[in-house]
Amino acid sequence: MKGRPCGVFDIRYSQDMAILRTKTHWALFILFLVSLFVVPTFLNGHILSLGVIIGTTMISMFGVQIMIGYTYQITLGHAGFVGFGAYVSALLMHHLGWNFFFALPMAGLGAALYGLIIGTSSLRCKGLYMVIPTISSHFIFFYLANEVFRKWTYGSDGIECGMPVLFGFAFDSDLRYFYLVAVISVLLGIVAKNLVRTKTGRAFVAIRDNDIAAEVMGIDIFRYKLLSFAIGNFYAGIGGALWGHYVGYINTEFFPILDSVYYAAFCVVGGLGSIMGAVFAAFFWRLLGEGINYVAPLLDAILPMSAGNIISSMGLIIFAVLTILFLIFEPRGIAHRWELFKQSYRLHPFNY
Repeated sequence: MKGRPCGVFDIRYSQDMAILRTKTHWALFILFLVSLFVVPTFLNGHILSLGVIIGTTMISMFGVQIMIGYTYQITLGHAGFVGFGAYVSALLMHHLGWNFFFALPMAGLGAALYGLIIGTSSLRCKGLYMVIPTISSHFIFFYLANEVFRKWTYGSDGIECGMPVLFGFAFDSDLRYFYLVAVISVLLGIVAKNLVRTKTGRAFVAIRDNDIAAEVMGIDIFRYKLLSFAIGNFYAGIGGALWGHYVGYINTEFFPILDSVYYAAFCVVGGLGSIMGAVFAAFFWRLLGEGINYVAPLLDAILPMSAGNIISSMGLIIFAVLTILFLIFEPRGIAHRWELFKQSYRLHPFNY
């Protein structure tokens, strides 16, 4: 029992609730942190750029997971909230001269407030009916940015996003910005992991599984749904702000409605109801897209009569087919396979 050869034996509640439960877990986590800060120094700019995109996508995906995976609040307007956060941060820095590290949390709070406004009028809807108001929120964001606040956002011309600077240290290179995104991603991932293990997280899961039974048990359905919407959109705003200040310039076309579909679809691929599912979803989405960007031009060279149609449609086709295949053969997503692997390892050699 001392070496725990056939699983994990806990004698205290605190041991059972710990995220890192064994010495192996701690060793792997420390190894991960060391690798996260050492390995990037040997990578080129393109890979670092891809890492930044994965990190910002991961933060936004945490929000999708909280809304869809834990509370079953289906959203197809997430890209609009990502864009809202990016615009809030950009406007505060561009017009008011705020430092990035003060504008960043305001970007999350701004997106959360926008989510509360949308949610207050729509969270009486359930399941698939939530699709309509969340899609509407995306187009409302476009209208606000391009028409209502055009004087400050410059409409479709877009707005510049300032460079993050902390005590005179500028995050002006791919490597420096990668470290910034990596630290924030890890911290927000830990916060999300702990959030879903609290009373609030358990209320989210109860609402997801059976909202009528949850209400009978005394859970305030509307309050927790609204809280889930606000927290999920807070993550979206943070992810959007980090991405916007990395590219240095944004307009509304950077946040297409199709990205909202991808957020929901790859949340399923990664695994609903799992923070690790959000991590897998971000990696799978962005690495798959990167692979398509390499393969499609080769196919166009082989088939010149396609006139570039392969590049424009290949991504849509592959994303759609993979999502369908996951829904058929592995509806629990990549995270479920990861859990099966961990269980077989923990119980080895008694992996019954």
